Order: sequence, then C-alpha cells, then structure tokens
Amino acid sequence: MSKAYKRTKYVKRYCVPDQLMHWTVALGFLLLLITGFMIFFKGPASLLTTEAGMAFRQGHRIGAILFIGAPLIYFIFSSKRFGFLVAFKWSKYDLGWLKAAPKHYFVGGEGMPPQDKYNTGQKLYYLVVLVFGFLLAITGLALWHDWFTGPLGVWMLVIHDISALIITIFFGIHLHLTVFHARERASFNAMTTGWMEAEYAEHHHKLWFDKVKYDQMITCGERKMRKIRQENQNQNNTFQA
Repeated sequence: MSKAYKRTKYVKRYCVPDQLMHWTVALGFLLLLITGFMIFFKGPASLLTTEAGMAFRQGHRIGAILFIGAPLIYFIFSSKRFGFLVAFKWSKYDLGWLKAAPKHYFVGGEGMPPQDKYNTGQKLYYLVVLVFGFLLAITGLALWHDWFTGPLGVWMLVIHDISALIITIFFGIHLHLTVFHARERASFNAMTTGWMEAEYAEHHHKLWFDKVKYDQMITCGERKMRKIRQENQNQNNTFQA
C-alpha cells in the first residue's frame, strides 16, 4: 500500500441502516422498472395466460414489497427516521446551485456554492421520489387489490404510469451522475462503503464537512485497521459462542 493511499482521509457518510435501505429500495425499483415495462407494453391481460407472464407479475409485486417495505422499516426502527425532511429545507445556497448547475455539469467550471450533506440536485431527486414514489405506491396497491373499477380505476392506472415515468427519468439522471460521471463517483463509493473521501466531501459538501470533520474523519490505513479489529472481534465472539 502506497504512502499516498494511506494518507487519503475519509469521513463517515452513511451508517449500515442507511445503506441497506438505499440498496433495498434501488433493487425494488429496478425490479419494478423491468417488470413494469413488460406489463405496460404487453398489457396486464396478456400476462395472465402464460407462466412467464405470471412470473413478471409476481416479480413486480416483489419489487413493490421491497420498494415500500424498506422505507417503512427504516422509518419505524431508525433514529434518523425524519431525515427525509432535508428535501424540504432550502436556503440561498440551493438557489445558487440551481443557477450554477447547468454550466457546471454541461460546460465545466468550479463556481458552485457550498452545499450541506445533500446538494440541491440530491434534494430535488429525494423530493421527486417522495412525492411520486408515494403516488406510485398508493396507486400500485389500488391496482394490485382492485380497489377501484371504472373511470376511477383508469385514473389510478394513468397516475401510476405517469409517476413511474417521472421517477424513471430522475433515476436515470441519478444513475448517470453517481455511477458514470467520473467527477461524482466518490458519491457512489460512499454509499457502498459508508465512507467518503474527505477531499471530495470538503469540495462538494463543505457546509456538512465543516460540521463533522473533527470527529468523523480517519485515514485509509485507520479504516483498514478498524476492519481488521472488527473481523477479529467477530471471530472471538464466534469462538465464545
């Protein structure tokens, strides 16, 4: 391991419940997206006549359980259950971000205002997921259990499809910026490991970084030692049991 690698500093970004909830919702949405497209283009009736069609319908329902269940469990048991309210907290820095974002992402440049733990783009995405995810869940449950028929049932289907389309568009943007955008990859890494590079955090989330840098930052070498100590502790617990 190089000295430069050891000196890389990290700051704690997400805890395990945050990561589990995020990836469970993501998996559920991907299942909903894939099976939903099949149901949309083939038609619900045509999927009732074959085993493959029934499998897609069951897959769609499993995706719905993951998509709805994970946030509910998180809300019930997590001490940070009201963290979603951050999507509704806007300041002058968010307005500045909206003005500077087009040039920053499409042309380049560093003139972005300081951001908190979640930048304005993330807040917009969370807001979309909260509003249209709620509509998607309610209308989906109504369609699943045939709560409404006639014109009202048709409206449930229309709202369900529009909500799914809007979330899919924003999900595509989110996926591009976190996975495929080279300058934003650290955000994806943070969600997989729980730790974010301190340099990236200071640059992209300075308002939040200034609050936590003194008590949540460690070096890469310290991260490795913590992992080794945790593995040893788990082994000792296993032997004692």
